[in-house]
Amino acid sequence: MFKNIYTTFASNFISALLNLLIAVVISQTLGAEVKGEQSIILTNIVIILLFNNIIGGATLVYIVPRFNNRKVLQYSYLWAFIVCSGAFLIARLIPGLNHELLIHTFMLTFISALASANTMILLGKEKILAKNAIHVLQILSVAVFLVIAIFALNIENIHAYIYALYFGYGSSLLLSVLLLAKHWKAGRQINDVKQALIPSMFRYGFFNQLSHITQMLSLRLSYYLLLIFYGNESVGIYSVAVAIIESVWLISKSIATVQYARITNSTDESYNRQLTIKLLRSSLLFSILMIFGLSILPVSFFRFMFGEEFGPVKPIILLLIPGIFSYNFYLIPGHYFSGKGKYHINTVASAIGLVVTLALSLVLIPLYDFYGAAMAGTASFIATSAYAFMVFRKISGFPLREFFPGKSDIDEYIRFFKKTSERDAEN
Repeated sequence: MFKNIYTTFASNFISALLNLLIAVVISQTLGAEVKGEQSIILTNIVIILLFNNIIGGATLVYIVPRFNNRKVLQYSYLWAFIVCSGAFLIARLIPGLNHELLIHTFMLTFISALASANTMILLGKEKILAKNAIHVLQILSVAVFLVIAIFALNIENIHAYIYALYFGYGSSLLLSVLLLAKHWKAGRQINDVKQALIPSMFRYGFFNQLSHITQMLSLRLSYYLLLIFYGNESVGIYSVAVAIIESVWLISKSIATVQYARITNSTDESYNRQLTIKLLRSSLLFSILMIFGLSILPVSFFRFMFGEEFGPVKPIILLLIPGIFSYNFYLIPGHYFSGKGKYHINTVASAIGLVVTLALSLVLIPLYDFYGAAMAGTASFIATSAYAFMVFRKISGFPLREFFPGKSDIDEYIRFFKKTSERDAEN
């Protein structure tokens, strides 16, 4: 399992560096306004995918070991077409929207939805390496083509990023098809399940995605409010700060991905709870190290990396740090609940965060611009995490001290990295 976490972290770390490169290239060459446009387009794609993932998202990890995979894949593809087509038709009725960008948005969303379905089926089979390879290829392809589009083809507008997305999403879809064919097994793999497939996909998917939808709105609602009150430039500056500070979750999300796949395929409840506690301590430990590293970077670093107009990124990061750290208490317990099919707990936690985000953002953003967005975001993270943590602690029955890292955790990771280094040296 540590190997899977290690490779998933490596994948996420590489992806984060590539995303940083994308942000730097867009910010330095196209400016904060185009960076804001890019953030809005990407957020629109993610929002449509949230509705698509009622059938084709992370719930497939829970569904795959229990049902015929061929039918799961067919229904996921059909649902992706229905959602993307429906969203496009609805959007065309809204006056004032750029119809050219709409077509690109929904085409990209459809390609991404197909790749996501393939990837989640692979994750449900615990093919962690395959899932990581698809993820890295997508971001790498986007970064490479973006550089080519701007510096070789001289496309100096938002279309450079759009064309790069086509290349990246198309590459990930192709690789996901090839890897799925390699690991394909259509039959059920564990206990016989009597429930009908479609109702099960909708039931589990609805509650899981309701959680993701409320979570996404909590994380990104501020983008739209900043756009309304201050314009694309504020969105661009704030989105860079958010992207940087969310890198703290690199290890946490790597841990959570492996945890989710493992718990979904496990029936040992004692093991699942002990695993969650152990992984939470690890997540907190590494988050502290990454937060310290980010907090000591000077304002001049961000101006050098992204441009003079991005000086406010550092104070935004400092305002977000308490919320980003506390969110570990949602990420790890939340994936325990997902692995057990208890998606409603995550939905309630995310809904609490959304209410806090909405209430505070409407007050703080008009007053303090992106600093207000950061304050509202931190309050939302803390509220979401507090609920998820209290529920998990009640279920697990562990004393409070068990949830925080100690010397034994540090010693264990030192031994692990020493063994890994020795093995690499031998090879």
